[in-house]
Amino acid sequence: MTPMSFPPGLTPPMGPMNPGFETMVMQFAPYIKSFIDWLGPLGNQPVVRVPYNLPMSTSTTIAAGVTNQPLLQSDYQNSLEYPFECRRVIFSQDRTHNTRDWRFFNMDLTFNMPWMKAPVMIATLVDANTLAWDFVFPWVVRPKGGGLVPQVTNLDTVNPITVDINFVGNLLLPRSS
Repeated sequence: MTPMSFPPGLTPPMGPMNPGFETMVMQFAPYIKSFIDWLGPLGNQPVVRVPYNLPMSTSTTIAAGVTNQPLLQSDYQNSLEYPFECRRVIFSQDRTHNTRDWRFFNMDLTFNMPWMKAPVMIATLVDANTLAWDFVFPWVVRPKGGGLVPQVTNLDTVNPITVDINFVGNLLLPRSS
């Protein structure tokens, strides 16, 4: 077998392989293999998480003193064929009110299961800087008809309040093989 020939005036990029270099590479091979094996589970996840949210189509005005006003159910319906993993709820606030002026209650349509026992004041749920409620464990909204029914109570008995609620998380797509 003849070595690879190069045109006149050109030399091989690395020249002949140095036996010392070969030995050094072979000594690092177990470390490289263990590192690649350590990274393996990152690429072998059964699902791909794609950022997704379920926002309201338009802000809703809640009349003064109204309790448990359900928001538009079609806004929070997961009609896709993939589950939605909700990780945070962002509450947009009317500038004329604060987070102590309204309460929030949510129900999962699939299991008819409430997220909390009773409506909770927004100020107790959210981080004061972001107006977001971050979950410790995500809530999965089932596909093809699963959904959420948020309800809002306006504690201000004189003025109406405008609310906008956005459920943020990931759409769980199966990994193609």
